[in-house]
Amino acid sequence: MKFLRGLVPILLLSSALLGVGSAWADDFSGAVKAGNKSFGKADYESAMRHYQDAEIEKPEEPKLHYNMANTLYQQERYEEAIEKYNKAFYTEDPKLEAQTYYNQGNSLYRAGKLAEAIQSYEKCLDLTPDDMEAKYNLEFVRKKLKEMMDQQRQQEGQDKEGEKQQGQKEQTEQDQSQEQQQEQEEQQAQIDSARQQQPQMQPEPKEGMSREEAERILNALKDDEKELQKEQRRFTGASRRVLKDW
Repeated sequence: MKFLRGLVPILLLSSALLGVGSAWADDFSGAVKAGNKSFGKADYESAMRHYQDAEIEKPEEPKLHYNMANTLYQQERYEEAIEKYNKAFYTEDPKLEAQTYYNQGNSLYRAGKLAEAIQSYEKCLDLTPDDMEAKYNLEFVRKKLKEMMDQQRQQEGQDKEGEKQQGQKEQTEQDQSQEQQQEQEEQQAQIDSARQQQPQMQPEPKEGMSREEAERILNALKDDEKELQKEQRRFTGASRRVLKDW
């Protein structure tokens, strides 16, 4: 990955052409120079303060926005840098425009916006087709984007496979549960059938009885005994032999 390109020297128009006094030009120029000096020392906070002072004097200067965007990039404030680069496009200088696309591509890449970074590098190459650094970065980010897409597709495939396996597991558990339930129902049906085929047990007689029942049975036995004695006497009398007195 090729790195950010440096500051663009800001060329000021003469005060006569701008129709303003030299004091205004001196304030703007002094702030820009101070900002460039701090940037060169990697004192990016100080550089940004000086550029902001210059912005008050000339808020629409594309080269100033370009330098401010570079400072924000060094502070890893990539989203803010992208916005500042957008303001730098209001220029009629093709070289500045190409450099802005290049650096904005770097910011977009750092911000994780790889597809947009590719577009910025392509626009840079439209303006400067022989820019080898832009070509290198373009291919570098394309490769990264392809790797991310392949990894995402692989992850999606793994997720789908995991969902499939989970579904199969749940279905297997459901089938096993249904089989167990069916076996339990069959066993219960066999038990119920066996119970129905067993002979019905007669209730056992009561161990005790009422006084009335006992007296009735006793009277019946006495009657039976009387009848039996009567039969015995009749039988004995019929077969008795009378002995004659000789």
